[in-house]
Amino acid sequence: MTTKVTVAAALAAVIVTSATVATRQQAWATDAPAEPKPTTNTALAPAAPNQTATGQETPAAVPEVVMAQVAGKKITVEQFMRYVTQDTRLVLKARTAPGKTEILREMILDRLMEEAMLREGLLPTDQAPNDRDYLKAYQQLAKQRFPAPSTPPSEEEMYKYYQQHAELFGIPAMVRISQIQLRTPNNADEATKTAVKAKAEDVLKRLRAGESFAKLAEALTENPQGKVAQGDLGFLQPEKDSWLKKAVDGLAVGRFSEVLESPVGYEIILLQDRRDAMIAPYANVRDNVLQRIQQEAQVKAREAYAWKLAKEVGVSVEMPELKGAIPETTP
Repeated sequence: MTTKVTVAAALAAVIVTSATVATRQQAWATDAPAEPKPTTNTALAPAAPNQTATGQETPAAVPEVVMAQVAGKKITVEQFMRYVTQDTRLVLKARTAPGKTEILREMILDRLMEEAMLREGLLPTDQAPNDRDYLKAYQQLAKQRFPAPSTPPSEEEMYKYYQQHAELFGIPAMVRISQIQLRTPNNADEATKTAVKAKAEDVLKRLRAGESFAKLAEALTENPQGKVAQGDLGFLQPEKDSWLKKAVDGLAVGRFSEVLESPVGYEIILLQDRRDAMIAPYANVRDNVLQRIQQEAQVKAREAYAWKLAKEVGVSVEMPELKGAIPETTP
């Protein structure tokens, strides 16, 4: 199996450290063996078995569903699923169309970087490239095509960045919440959503009647991590989740919310605690600010190079609902 480093991980290695090499990109490697996973996606559901000449049943081949193509090479639903299931955060993100679109865009960028390495002759041709080969090739490609900025930003620019991204330089604002979550299936129709919402409304009535939030969460929530902890999800950063930020806005500590529609279904949130942000002084984190500005500049340069290359090699998205994976305007 060819193991490949992701663009994001490689970029971090180039700028921050070269000690760790990520291997998530193996999930879409064209030579990676298939790993069937249970799914409700009809595109990946096993077909009815076929009869052989001897009367024995053999499984029918799973039809290939193409999500996108880069330089004539396919990104399939199966590859997408392998890519996603290596990170639980991606699993959650992939439940929504915008999340799927963002993940597919990163996969396309990864493929474009690999194509660039091949075109530049930076990968070995006498053997299958390994992690070290990919990292070295990416470092060379970055140096040639999208190097780190040579001119540092001004002190004023750095301080402005610090003010605009203060949560990155200290302990951000946090909320501790408990949750009762009732999920709707992917692509659920309105009747199904209505039924799930009705169940959530019944739970809310029980809470208002004085039943324990923890006990009801333990019995009813469909979030496995929350179920074992009686609904307690611990401290979370609302600034990183627009849905959560809206859910707790105006909610007093110790109170629970109404039934809220969420990306995965319907939820009731109990706000247990709220902590204000504790931000480090600018002088203490100045070097970190500089590093982040330079890293973001290189990421932008990398993407501009990748989308320019996309025009040469050809990139297409085959699923209309994910067309946003390719920017409307490219260099």
